[in-house]
Amino acid sequence: MHTPQLQACAAALVPSKHHNLVITAAHCLHAGGGGREKYYKDFQFIPGHRKWQTPPYGVFAGKQPMVNYAYATEGDLRYDYGFLILQPDKDGRQAGEVVGENDFMVNAPIVASRTLWSYLYNDAPAECFGQTRPFLFPPESRIQVDCRFEPTSSGGPWYDGYDATTQKGTVNGVISGPPDVNTPSILSPYFDDFTWRLYEESNNDG
Repeated sequence: MHTPQLQACAAALVPSKHHNLVITAAHCLHAGGGGREKYYKDFQFIPGHRKWQTPPYGVFAGKQPMVNYAYATEGDLRYDYGFLILQPDKDGRQAGEVVGENDFMVNAPIVASRTLWSYLYNDAPAECFGQTRPFLFPPESRIQVDCRFEPTSSGGPWYDGYDATTQKGTVNGVISGPPDVNTPSILSPYFDDFTWRLYEESNNDG
């Protein structure tokens, strides 16, 4: 997924009534804090993207980004997730109809096996499999896993039950970033009832 402010982020299609909804990190959609005027613009979702290659499934422009209120007003990274409603491509097709959608899940166990998927600097896709665990004590709600990715990997999905053949699974997290440069782990917000409410709102607005 490309924006003019951030060169690239990853995103994953999730179920929606119009087959036009992706999930990614909130910082790929919004500057964090400052309210509605801090949303970025001119998004493009390119499924199957590879550098210097023609998009295999077409290009889908972003229609409406949506992030949690706590992230939009305060930049709270515990809510560093968001949804982007997409427009149809030039042939009138919706992205989910073209490439299919992943399942979506909230309120999963804190400790679980997950497969992280995203892109590296050279646009090569990368996967990492690990066991999730809490990041810090409550009220901190983020989870972490021992994987190394790069800044261009932001927004990459955390999958439960990932199938490498179909490249699909159940999305239960997104790559938010490492705790710091010296820590070999990656964080995701914990997907809870607040995540589900934003998902439903995004689905209904689509």
